Amino acid sequence: MDDAFDAQYYNTVDQIYHAQWSLSRLSRQELLRQSIHTLWPHGHPTRLIQIAGTSGKGSTCRLLEAGLQLVSPAGAFTGPHLFDYCERFSIAGRIIARADVTAAWETVVKPHALKLALANPHHTLSFHEIGILIALTLFDWHQVEWAAIETGIGGRYDQTTALTVVATALTNVGRDHEHLLGATTWQRALDKVGIARQGVPLFTTERVPETLQLIAAACSAMDAPLHVVDHADVERLSVLRTAMHGEELPDTSLLSSTHQQWNAALALALIQHFYPEIDSQQVVQTFASLRFPGRFWRVSEWLYADIAHNPDKIDALARELEQKFPQVGKLFVVGVSGQRSVRANLSPLLPLAKMMIVTGAAFKSRDARQVRAELEDVHSAVPLLVIAEPQQALAVAQAMRAAEDMIILTGSTYMIDQILNPDPYLRTLNATCGWRVRETQAEGSRT
Repeated sequence: MDDAFDAQYYNTVDQIYHAQWSLSRLSRQELLRQSIHTLWPHGHPTRLIQIAGTSGKGSTCRLLEAGLQLVSPAGAFTGPHLFDYCERFSIAGRIIARADVTAAWETVVKPHALKLALANPHHTLSFHEIGILIALTLFDWHQVEWAAIETGIGGRYDQTTALTVVATALTNVGRDHEHLLGATTWQRALDKVGIARQGVPLFTTERVPETLQLIAAACSAMDAPLHVVDHADVERLSVLRTAMHGEELPDTSLLSSTHQQWNAALALALIQHFYPEIDSQQVVQTFASLRFPGRFWRVSEWLYADIAHNPDKIDALARELEQKFPQVGKLFVVGVSGQRSVRANLSPLLPLAKMMIVTGAAFKSRDARQVRAELEDVHSAVPLLVIAEPQQALAVAQAMRAAEDMIILTGSTYMIDQILNPDPYLRTLNATCGWRVRETQAEGSRT
């Protein structure tokens, strides 16, 4: 990347070229900022760390929560959830109780949201904004001193950037949401590094030199101290892990994956920044004990689920399967949602696949037959089946599985939810999220 890369000016031009779009999103940040000031006029008491990036955001949040909990009460706000909306909120490593989420909504967030909407219908809070305010309410109630907050999409326009934070982190800049963030890597990097604040340290595990130069230029322009976590930091973490657990960890441990070790090194660097005297070995021990459903989750002896829903996560999953199960037959049950590229999101799995069953994703689902057709163009030798109903797709995979085979569910969080969620009521709510708004809009267009 050219040393003369003028991050602030290019951001200015981009905002002017898309003024209606950019100002609309910046106004949402201002609305959230005003909401926080209304609810916490003296400032929110929790010290917040914002995490952005293409992959690893949720894991880094939970790692930070676990490590900081060794010092003082800590929490995390992540997304998306796998089965239950409550999963987005955790304190001291435990998912918040449903009753707490209901109380936060009924007594704090909903009354405030109604007051805003009555004053101005354009100020109706969004799903993401409501989640942020519920998280802040819960952190306040539970006297959480530290909390990690996961950015939704991108960075500079995400509502979490309205928060006052003591540090930010950018895991990586990969290939996801190009239709919103830009087709080129530098555009996506510019959006994600938009989380940088003046005087607030930004930590990153980005490893592509050109992208790292861009991040450094943006941080310099914002006067945000940049801390780069590199291979040496990961190696030091690996030495600590090996000293405690030997060369191997159970494959259910979050640290058993190479890409998760980078997330752990990032979390450790952040924790050491604020607590340089902390026992690093104890922190790594805590990291190694973490289990995070949906991240290479062993559901049973032969069934795994991984919410890999972008190319970087799929690449990481493919490497992990090659490393841990080189001789095992792999049957994939996959779905694709939203505007994600079939080729980019699933083709890395095809060379590993004994068979792939394409099914629906329940919410924002891509047509399974179209997905299969695009996959056949990439790798026609792999048997590809289409079974529209997700639970039936798993049943067929189970029937076809040989004794030495494994089944992997991946590609769409919504699909995994529809197959494994034990709560049938939540399965319905998750699969139909937003249907009332869509029906209202459709009805309005017909009248």
